[in-house]
Amino acid sequence: MNWSGISFRKRMLVIMTLTGLIELLVLVAAGFLYIKHTQQQEVGLKALGVASFLAQSPDVIQIAKQGRSDEQLKYRNLSQLIGAAFIVIGDKNGIRIVHPIDARIGKPMKGGDNNKALIDGESYVSFAEGSLGYSVRGKTAIFDERGNIVGVVSVGYLIDRLQDRIEPYLAYLLAMTVIVLAANALISSYASRRFQKAILGFEPEEIARLYVELDVTLETLKEGIISIDSHGRLRSINKSACRILGISKEQYLNRPLSEVLPDSQLQELLANPRVDQDINLYLNGQRLIANRSAIVVDGEVVGAVSSFRLRDEITELTEQLAKTKEYAEMLRSQTHEHRNKLSTISGMVQLGELEAVQTFIGQESAHYQSLMESLRETINEPLIAGLLLGKTERARELGLSLQLEPGSRLLSLPARINAEDGVTILGNMIDNAFDSIRSAMVNQVSVDPQRRKIDVSLTDYGNEIIFEVVDQGIGLPEGVSSELLVEMGVSSKASEGRGVGLYLIKQLVTRYNGQIELVNNDGSGARVTVYLPKDKL
Repeated sequence: MNWSGISFRKRMLVIMTLTGLIELLVLVAAGFLYIKHTQQQEVGLKALGVASFLAQSPDVIQIAKQGRSDEQLKYRNLSQLIGAAFIVIGDKNGIRIVHPIDARIGKPMKGGDNNKALIDGESYVSFAEGSLGYSVRGKTAIFDERGNIVGVVSVGYLIDRLQDRIEPYLAYLLAMTVIVLAANALISSYASRRFQKAILGFEPEEIARLYVELDVTLETLKEGIISIDSHGRLRSINKSACRILGISKEQYLNRPLSEVLPDSQLQELLANPRVDQDINLYLNGQRLIANRSAIVVDGEVVGAVSSFRLRDEITELTEQLAKTKEYAEMLRSQTHEHRNKLSTISGMVQLGELEAVQTFIGQESAHYQSLMESLRETINEPLIAGLLLGKTERARELGLSLQLEPGSRLLSLPARINAEDGVTILGNMIDNAFDSIRSAMVNQVSVDPQRRKIDVSLTDYGNEIIFEVVDQGIGLPEGVSSELLVEMGVSSKASEGRGVGLYLIKQLVTRYNGQIELVNNDGSGARVTVYLPKDKL
């Protein structure tokens, strides 16, 4: 049968209806046979009971001994009374003495089932075909006063008549079959509609084709793709993901993702559905850029999916371009500042203030020399030192003061902490401090020069790397918890697109199993502290 041209609903209806019909017919046949067998057994026992009763009657014993009877009508009426087809009494040789038909009296009994009674003296139920037809019989031997077998009594019910009694049961079973079949068809139609709705109206062949297309598509993508179900089990992973992460699809499929990739944090999207774009991850020794999203069906989270790629050359070039732009901005600010200073020197030269020129140049040289010496002595990580130098110049251009607190020290970062991630964390902390103070200046909240100072502290004593930035700006917004502030898009500033810095910090801190602390100062401004364990917990 060609199913391709038949819709899924019709297929389900035909299959379930035919299945139900076959099952019901089997049950009807089994029920009919059971009833038939039960009826025959019941009637057989009834016939045996009547035969046993008659065999003990003195009149029947006398008839068997004499070999004749003048009371044929009596036994025929008794047969009608008990609903039997016949009552036959035979002598010890099996010759009929009593029979419903006079012409057959004196002739041998038929059926060949008398031996157990006439020879063994037993009472039993038998099935045999006699002169009146196929019947179920109750047979018993007739004994005289001395215990000798003198004859046999046979009480029988025709099988054809039993069939007539059973046929109403068969009709009832067939009627119930039709009713159940109709109900099954309705239920099948409803179930097929619900099932097809659950599979978005697709036909089975379409689902198979889409599955193959999706599987081929995933396997040809260079990006790694993984997905989990609502219980956090790994449901799919393509070849690129296996290659990037160095894992085997057959080994880890359908296992909890927490066992396969403990640091992926993809399970968090099951409890907090969201879309993450271009986030940095560190999994199985690989630095990745990932996009993640919860899978929501009818308002219910049924899983999550993530695509990721290695931080390849394009990504590295993008970061280098961003750093170059930052360096260019720093050089622009320094060029602007030095142009002003050169104009100042030029004016003093024209005025003949040569001593003032020498003093001014010495002060500037001392400032840069002091700053670079301070960074060289306290910060051994070149990227961090370069960041602080650039941010210091940027603060001067903005009319702010960035100072490294005395006692700060940062040796080379541990191997597990990437220096670029440290730059991202500290750079965003300082940028947030710049924005906070500038917002206070715009709102005329902070006009005191002392409140334009930003204090930066770096410490690697103990088991943690600690970054701390303290500003005198507008502080943390009221009514917003620190947990909410580190979410994507949440910010104390109203500008669209803000609220990314703290979120990036939070992502990196979480990756390194660290902590971030945000508190308001007693007077004004805020203090942001990041703790990064040196060793993996």
